[in-house]
Amino acid sequence: MTRHEIRRLGEATRDPAVSLFMLLPLALLHLSGRHGAQLETFFLVESVLEWAGSTGITVLWILLAVCFLWAVGRIQALSLPWRGGAVLILLEGLVWAVVLGPGLMALTRWLPLAASPLWLGEARTGFAVASASLGSVHTSLAVAAGAGLYEELLFRLIGLGAVALALNFLFRHFAAELTSRRLALFLALLFSAFTFAAAHGLYGNTQAFEPDVLAFRTIAGLSFGLLFIFRGLAVCAYAHFAYDAIYLLLPS
Repeated sequence: MTRHEIRRLGEATRDPAVSLFMLLPLALLHLSGRHGAQLETFFLVESVLEWAGSTGITVLWILLAVCFLWAVGRIQALSLPWRGGAVLILLEGLVWAVVLGPGLMALTRWLPLAASPLWLGEARTGFAVASASLGSVHTSLAVAAGAGLYEELLFRLIGLGAVALALNFLFRHFAAELTSRRLALFLALLFSAFTFAAAHGLYGNTQAFEPDVLAFRTIAGLSFGLLFIFRGLAVCAYAHFAYDAIYLLLPS
């Protein structure tokens, strides 16, 4: 593989069409298995879809179809190496999910905070797939896919990316361009991380506001935010999906 091909492959992983194309399987996986999930499993995703009802799901399917057609059209028009980019996004997301487990544990211990029930702890030594039914595995993967997709779209793409752009537009009237951009990105990163942590308690999950759990999710939000900034939305979404999937499928 030439240096030019490697560079093109790296660019493909950050291209919006390839990123969007890779998000579609997460949406399809979530929609295919969300009815088997308990509403309280993942408050934020399931509660919103429960509130939206059949109309919301219909609109979501239409948006998915439009996004798919746009992504395919751009990939073909630019001759993007989407297959290699997709493989890299998937593998990198899995790697980051594995790294985040011990990384978040180390950070919360160093602060120090009490052990979080959301840790991928040492007691989780093997996958529970063998003892679980195929339906329960599908449901767990569907729930994880919904969290990885919708929460990253909301808290990273909008809560971080869009808020950073808005703040930068405001700050650049009072500060130098580089200072404005860095300050906007820093404040948006904090905002997205805290709202990500707090939003999990909006639908009656009082445990989400316990100091140690809130702090853990805020740290996780900061980690996903940095991943979004440096590696892009698709890698971030797959890392989130893989982390939650491991958490749900491993025995406690």
